[in-house]
Amino acid sequence: MSKGFVKVALIAVLAAVLSMPWSAEAEEGLLGVEFVFTVGAQVGPFDTDTGVFVAGEIGIPIAQAGPGVFMGLLNIGWSQTDDDLIFEPTINAVAPGALPVQTNVDLTTLTILFGLKYKLNASPIVQPYVFVGPGFTLFFNQSDPGELVGGIAPQPEILRNQGFPSGQGNVEIGVHAGGGVDLNITSQVFIGGEGRFNWVDRDNGAWVTFGGRAGFRF
Repeated sequence: MSKGFVKVALIAVLAAVLSMPWSAEAEEGLLGVEFVFTVGAQVGPFDTDTGVFVAGEIGIPIAQAGPGVFMGLLNIGWSQTDDDLIFEPTINAVAPGALPVQTNVDLTTLTILFGLKYKLNASPIVQPYVFVGPGFTLFFNQSDPGELVGGIAPQPEILRNQGFPSGQGNVEIGVHAGGGVDLNITSQVFIGGEGRFNWVDRDNGAWVTFGGRAGFRF
């Protein structure tokens, strides 16, 4: 599958989601609009270790379908992960010792996901769901000590081999899919858990997020 085909397909899905007749008023039998906050962990991308993950989400009902409901989804998530890598900044090649040897790389990830969710509401308490959609992910990386942007340009080979964006960072379009389960405490308040697979077209560009969620329904 070519990179161009993937981007065209993702843009088509995004356009379809955005063109759907979303309504802020839930029709009879739908769950209603949901606002959710998630706290958990992220593993990767680019072989980085586990770090903190937080996200905010809004879900808007589109249509009842069998025992569940289709919802339009907007999710904005933030994470910070790192990796212990030892390398010399590239500037040291022409000016040896100009900057200290780097021992760590920090990666900040910001993802904006537009998706389509299907949530089973046959049970008044336990409500599992699945979702999928395209997203835009912003990657910002720096190395320590000294908080050097991207390890200093041109990018050191060890960072390039692991797929890190060059310079300060980059914006990538990707695919996101996952699922979870919500437990209704009342008709308007719920808690739950979720796992998500994320992918962008770079070396080591796959990562996972997971965490607990708390939400309100209107």
